[in-house]
Amino acid sequence: MPRLIMIQILYWMRKNMFIFLTLAKGFCALWLLASVLGLPSRWALAQAVDFKTYLEGAHAEISRHKEIIRENPSDAIAYFELGRAYLAMGRHEEEVAAYQEAIKLNPEYTAAHYNLSMAYDLLNDGPNAIKHMLQTQNLYLEKRNHARVRKTQRQLNLLYLKYQNKMMAPKN
Repeated sequence: MPRLIMIQILYWMRKNMFIFLTLAKGFCALWLLASVLGLPSRWALAQAVDFKTYLEGAHAEISRHKEIIRENPSDAIAYFELGRAYLAMGRHEEEVAAYQEAIKLNPEYTAAHYNLSMAYDLLNDGPNAIKHMLQTQNLYLEKRNHARVRKTQRQLNLLYLKYQNKMMAPKN
């Protein structure tokens, strides 16, 4: 299990290298400050996320993806990554708009449907969350990706439990 977690961390680091390097700079500064002040190293680890540095990295990531979109407005991946950057900032309405644009450009973009479902869930829009999770599941069924089908089924079960009293037609 720890090996799987390490692989996931390395995969995340590779996909988000710019943010990771910015966070690493903040961590090193905090570690240096903690060692100069004679604080225990555990304190430095607990305070490792320098929020200002994190925000600067996230804003830079958003700007970078917007620039890519300006250069190539039909790049669905750039819209998807922009949505992920908005997720990191907690700007879920803009996240939804970015994922919707990615799906408009590539209707079979399963990761965009999945993330859009999760964004709708964060906005407590259960019907749309369920709608896009179902679309994700159908796309994975077409691709015969059974591991992902099981993952989306588990997520659907959670969504149905969460929104069982709020079931109505999706807003869009």
